[in-house]
Amino acid sequence: MTLVAAPASAVYPLMIAAGACEGILLGFGQWIGFGSSVVPRAAWLTATGTGAALAWSIGMLPSTLGGVDFGSPAALPLIIIGAVMLLVSIPTLQWLVLRRVVRQAFWWIPINAGAWAVGILWTLAPSPFIDENTAFPTLLGSYLLAGMLMAVTVASLTGFAARRIVPVTGDPEAETREAGFPG
Repeated sequence: MTLVAAPASAVYPLMIAAGACEGILLGFGQWIGFGSSVVPRAAWLTATGTGAALAWSIGMLPSTLGGVDFGSPAALPLIIIGAVMLLVSIPTLQWLVLRRVVRQAFWWIPINAGAWAVGILWTLAPSPFIDENTAFPTLLGSYLLAGMLMAVTVASLTGFAARRIVPVTGDPEAETREAGFPG
């Protein structure tokens, strides 16, 4: 049996675990980008991995839940709430760590959520070219490319923000940059 043919009850926890791994890798990359002295590594990786697992658990619900008509107007509030929760799950948990060391840490949440809202659009890009007859290598390559473009988009957008809100030790312009966001 392939993963595609596996029941949702088996796929759902596997995807959440994969999302947690993805989050830990994301967190590790961010931790390196911040510099090892900005945030504690274990706390940052835990927050990011947990946030990603939460995001995946929310994002997988529409394909996992049976009998819910997500096209119904009555489902719109659930879709909106789920989308907001998905977009703020990682940055909110990261903020809990970042607020201990950065004065303007709150800005991490809306900036990060906005970056994910833009970046996640790349996951839709292969859809017009993919169907049930698409060869697996083409399917895999398409979504790997979309995932890389999503990562570059989110990393670029959040990287610029991080330079504004995270003070750099020994950087005389750090206070000026940090003052760029209202308190």
